[in-house]
Amino acid sequence: MTTDTPQDGGGALGFGVFFFAALGERPGETYRLMLDCARRADELDFDFVSTPERHFHPFGGAFPNPAVTSAAIAAVTERIQIRAGSVVTPLHPAVRVVEDFAMVDGLSGGRVAISVGSGWNVNDFVIAPEQFAGRRERLTADVTAIREAWRSGAWTGPDPLGKEVTVSVYPRPVQEELEIWITASRSEGTFREAGRLGCNILTHLENQDPESLADKVRIYREARAEFGHAGPGRITVMMHTYLAADSAEARRTGGGWLKQYLLTAIDLEARAVDAGGRMSGGKEGREVLAAASAQSKLADLGVNRYLAGNSLIGTVDECVATAERLRAAGADEIACLVDFVGDPGQVLESLEHLGAVRKHFAGGSDVRRTDPN
Repeated sequence: MTTDTPQDGGGALGFGVFFFAALGERPGETYRLMLDCARRADELDFDFVSTPERHFHPFGGAFPNPAVTSAAIAAVTERIQIRAGSVVTPLHPAVRVVEDFAMVDGLSGGRVAISVGSGWNVNDFVIAPEQFAGRRERLTADVTAIREAWRSGAWTGPDPLGKEVTVSVYPRPVQEELEIWITASRSEGTFREAGRLGCNILTHLENQDPESLADKVRIYREARAEFGHAGPGRITVMMHTYLAADSAEARRTGGGWLKQYLLTAIDLEARAVDAGGRMSGGKEGREVLAAASAQSKLADLGVNRYLAGNSLIGTVDECVATAERLRAAGADEIACLVDFVGDPGQVLESLEHLGAVRKHFAGGSDVRRTDPN
């Protein structure tokens, strides 16, 4: 089977590479793969590359600071948009977020963007324990504050003597506006709030499918229109991604790595519950702890669900069909999580097949760095 696919006649669907590795014993390999994939995605004309923020656990633990990984990616790429997804803003002073990513914007020649989230893991908030209870309200305030400081180059706040002062923020970014996504999944309220604020949406298929996502997309776009924001905004959907020429091989290899990856994620959530929190999906702790005693079975259920059309694991043709479902649900982009596969060679080979899927959906206007909100 060839990986060359015909040009698609529908609207353009963007593709990017998304990193969220479960940290192994050789972290250097994780970063080498990130940089190798970023270089190749840039060469293959992908739209963006994204790194997350995660703390205190192997699941995503290679990425405690997405500004640092974004700066590294800026040094090895030329045109691809560089995103952080997600920056947990309640853990940080908003002005530091502006400083960090303005610096990356300068290093990259104006290619930076961010997705922000309120955080859910109680263990993460040892960094800022006082922010946990009001983190959702803080996120909304942070979006407004980040935008204002980015545009104006000024920040107002109290000094150590209790006096309110205004300071200049440096370095100044290349872009006049910072494009912002809000990370959302289960909550329709978060989709509506993102629409109200005029932000884009970063979501995933952990607890929804393309068809149920369509209802939330409608809520989001109605809110954008209600609050006077131009354009429909952008819906980006993260999907676990592994492609091969043979369907059975793709499912065997991708599914095998995915199970190990999900076991690490389940352990993270169980530890959060032990600490007195909830799962990322909001389930009560008692339910999670019961599931933790049968983690292998839970991971198997997750793999089966993803392989049933909720991931890009398969051949080029199979992944084109899945991506069509996402586009029909209102998605504008797919963020392809690639580094759950632990073999760098397999990841890079998969990226070549994914390039064929991207070509199938190319066309229409360029989705990069448009609708800056």
